[in-house]
Amino acid sequence: MGFKEKMMKKAIFYVILLLIAFQAISCKKKDDTTTTPSLLGLDIDGEYDNFMGENSDIWVQADVEDLYVSNGSKLPEKIGIYFTVSSNVGVRDTVTRDVDASNPKHYIHLGEAGNYIIQCFAYGGESVYNASASINITVVNPETALTGLPEDLPTVEIGGNTFRTTTVEGKTWMANNLYGTESGRDYQKAEILTSLFGKYYTWTEAQTACPEGWHLPTAAEFDEGLDLDPGSLMVDASFVNVKMWSYWPQVTISNRTKFCAIPVGYLDLNKEEDPEQAYKKYACFWTQDQVEDRGVFRSIFEQGEVVQKSLGDKNTLALSVRCVKD
Repeated sequence: MGFKEKMMKKAIFYVILLLIAFQAISCKKKDDTTTTPSLLGLDIDGEYDNFMGENSDIWVQADVEDLYVSNGSKLPEKIGIYFTVSSNVGVRDTVTRDVDASNPKHYIHLGEAGNYIIQCFAYGGESVYNASASINITVVNPETALTGLPEDLPTVEIGGNTFRTTTVEGKTWMANNLYGTESGRDYQKAEILTSLFGKYYTWTEAQTACPEGWHLPTAAEFDEGLDLDPGSLMVDASFVNVKMWSYWPQVTISNRTKFCAIPVGYLDLNKEEDPEQAYKKYACFWTQDQVEDRGVFRSIFEQGEVVQKSLGDKNTLALSVRCVKD
């Protein structure tokens, strides 16, 4: 047998030994490794809103009613609960740590404006991985939350509320969405946002929502003055330091008309659990007009190159309202 043949056989022998060793190690790992199950189904109950004013006090409590173990095994006899609060304003704290069956309400003070994340953890020792749940609360100062708006617009006081105005093609328009009325709805039911986002009205409500001396525009009035490139109606505003309109190359935001449109979307009242739709994508405004049994509205889409002309259900679609001076 030649030298090369001997070396080849020797190499093959060592390769076989390595494969056997690797297989043995792999089998041992499979035998020694077990999958640790997780606690699941944790939720957070409490008294709070997604948007709140500065220096608000809330309470939260772990909702463990639907807690279970991922592999179907019995829950650990002792489960601990703790909460943490973190935010972009320097607050980071372990609120409390409750062992065994104790699960009281936890009272939390939300101070200055910013975004707060409240997390809840349920732990059952080394036999299971922790369960977790979180909520996000934005603390808002209405005086500073919405930035990027022109500061030189004239204003009017109506029923104790302040409205910016702009004049386009000889007509005076409100330059912020209507609010301060008995009818209409707030975004996510947060009254703190009413003066910033305005209210959302059905077509039926919108017909009588404008105050005395003002009226809901007809489709013709809207089109005569505002059927322009959308960028001339959009304002490059930020809400709590986050841009409201996304950047799209086909849209140049100039707010040339000082109409100050912001994308607060619309409400679909058929969806009781989550009615808010298209936030940061659309700005939608009712007109007086109707086609058969549907209301006529105008909308601005974040990527749109034209103001869109649309129809909507009169009683289940809720949009913004801009009033025109008589």
